[in-house]
Amino acid sequence: MGSIFYMERNGQKYAYESTSVRVPGRKNPKTIKTYLGKVNPETGKILPKETRSAPKEEYAKFYGSVKFLDGVQKELGIFDDLDSVFTTMAPNIMGAAMALTINPTSFDSLHYTVEGSVIKETMKLRGTLSPSTIGELSEKVGSMMVTMDRFFSKRIERTSSDFFSLDFTSISSYSDMEGWSQFGHNRDGENMKQTNIAMVTDGNGIPVMFRMLPGSIADISIMRSTIEDMRTLGCQGRMIMDRGFESARNVSALLDLDVDFTMPSNVKSEPIKKLMTKAIKELNLSSSFAYHNGTAYKYAEYEVGIIDLDDGTSEYIVHVPQNHKDSAKNNELFSRSKKLKAFIVYDPRKASDDINSVMSMVNDVELRLENTKHDDPAMTYAKLPSFVRRFLDYEVDENGMMHMIRKQNAFTFADNRAGMFVMLSSTNTTWEQMMTSYDVRDWVEKAFDVYKNDLDGKRNRTGNVERARGRFFIKFIALMMRIHIQNVLREHDRNTLSTRAKKDSVNGMTVDELLLSLNTVFAIGNTGNWRLTAISKNVREIFSTFGLEPPRSGQIILG
Repeated sequence: MGSIFYMERNGQKYAYESTSVRVPGRKNPKTIKTYLGKVNPETGKILPKETRSAPKEEYAKFYGSVKFLDGVQKELGIFDDLDSVFTTMAPNIMGAAMALTINPTSFDSLHYTVEGSVIKETMKLRGTLSPSTIGELSEKVGSMMVTMDRFFSKRIERTSSDFFSLDFTSISSYSDMEGWSQFGHNRDGENMKQTNIAMVTDGNGIPVMFRMLPGSIADISIMRSTIEDMRTLGCQGRMIMDRGFESARNVSALLDLDVDFTMPSNVKSEPIKKLMTKAIKELNLSSSFAYHNGTAYKYAEYEVGIIDLDDGTSEYIVHVPQNHKDSAKNNELFSRSKKLKAFIVYDPRKASDDINSVMSMVNDVELRLENTKHDDPAMTYAKLPSFVRRFLDYEVDENGMMHMIRKQNAFTFADNRAGMFVMLSSTNTTWEQMMTSYDVRDWVEKAFDVYKNDLDGKRNRTGNVERARGRFFIKFIALMMRIHIQNVLREHDRNTLSTRAKKDSVNGMTVDELLLSLNTVFAIGNTGNWRLTAISKNVREIFSTFGLEPPRSGQIILG
């Protein structure tokens, strides 16, 4: 052991050890000085020096999008409802839905988003939702149908909407899913087995419940069972249906269920066509003018009947004047029929769009084919879209040149029907109720579009029905957040356009663009020691648009 000596600097005494070491080839020994530590001025004891460990490795994780989605779900009360029914499973369900919202991808890849963001810290997850974990979670959630219904009930309780939209879609599958995937009417036009999904949204388009059903079940059966389930779960508002439900048989079933409903008509039924012809004269009356949400319309309303036939089908029927053929028999059937209401509406803006649509296609064909020569003019004409052939005919002159001829009756019919649409509803429906329903008629269709196009919802790749149902439930949660974001962005754009409000960096953004912008905010650090990168003006404006407190750069505590 060497000798200890002391040195004093700036009033602090330091201890060192001096050791002599002989070095081969040298005459004198070498002195090695080793620092021992500070000397306590009161006790004189040496305080051992502190050992310095290598700095911890720092990580960069997406923070902005997770902080934002956490604020969105809190506003919607999603985690609170999940926690009240799924208890310990709620954080993993919420974390998976957040990851899917940020990066719509396969479930086996969700753990990459969890690991690369602060989802784990925010939702206090015990793991990173590995493929095996997410598989087990999906299967367990999918088997808890009663618990899911309790969650749906809570979502329905939260909504203040008087309207609920119902629609169906089909999800193609590579597997028969234990008999749940079957051949049926595939709405995507794919020759594959499918599973049916019935989804219900509130008046703002936010999904409140869904049902997964075998792919071969007819729409009318799905509709009956879903409406009965909705009533059981406390959903009592007016049903807004897609035009695919307007068959007389479906409407007859709705009337039997005593449901208040509104749905658009595709005007294929002959009795409905008669009402449109009748309405053309009545829409000239001053009493036909109406006003809704800052826009002028004209409308007429009529009573429509439905008769159930012995062969199990149903038909629409309307009252006809006495001078019509078989009017007595028709009107006697009408008097005994189930009743609903038809609104024939004229929208001047839609009229302009309808005529422009016709003339755009007609004009394009006329410019392209008029006074041109073809080896087979009949084949050239036959290849035109059926919509165009409805308005145009052709002739060939002595020189073999093709000339387009407009069909007078078709143009007259299009001009008379331009701007008109038909809405069918239960008999107690008012004009305002019908138009409000018309405004939100496509919410559920938009929800399905987001599900299929934004959330990797095109095809099932699992053969386990519980796992498939659980995956859809997690996508359902993600869908709630994306639809809410979409709604706020749309309202923000509308407010900017309709007022003199100053445009900001949020205007015109899509949901994906918004989330990408938020992903510019990172949390840098390691366990217990995190700091945020700089917060851009765009990120602050996004948070402010949604009524959320923007994050601040600097030290933060995660979890």
